[in-house]
Amino acid sequence: MLFVLSPLLRSKMGLRKLYVFGNEFLKDDSFALRVAEGLSGVDVVHCRRPDELMDEEGELLILDVIKGTDNIRIIKDIDEIKTRNLVSMHDFDLGFFLSLMKELGSPKKIKIIGIPEKGEEKEICKKVEQIINNI
Repeated sequence: MLFVLSPLLRSKMGLRKLYVFGNEFLKDDSFALRVAEGLSGVDVVHCRRPDELMDEEGELLILDVIKGTDNIRIIKDIDEIKTRNLVSMHDFDLGFFLSLMKELGSPKKIKIIGIPEKGEEKEICKKVEQIINNI
């Protein structure tokens, strides 16, 4: 029998929230979502837009893909994120939004678990769980 916990019950159980970005309809942008599905012991929140983070309280723990890396990285300083020049609103990505939050003086502590664009999902899932348990 499968039990599905409500968000309120999960938060009362003390599960840590993990905010995950990606687009399930695009293979190149869905890897973080697939990894998140295999995680246990966390309350996975699928974010569709970076502005959803504005109303969240406490430390933000984010899972997202980092293009051009083969390793899992933990980013604790927003300045490590490369942002690009905006041409259109389509370019308003997570990195730009987090940099903007920092410039506006947001007091939120943010940690990003950056994973490669592809790899063995189960292995990456195990490593991400270890990281979450140790930060």
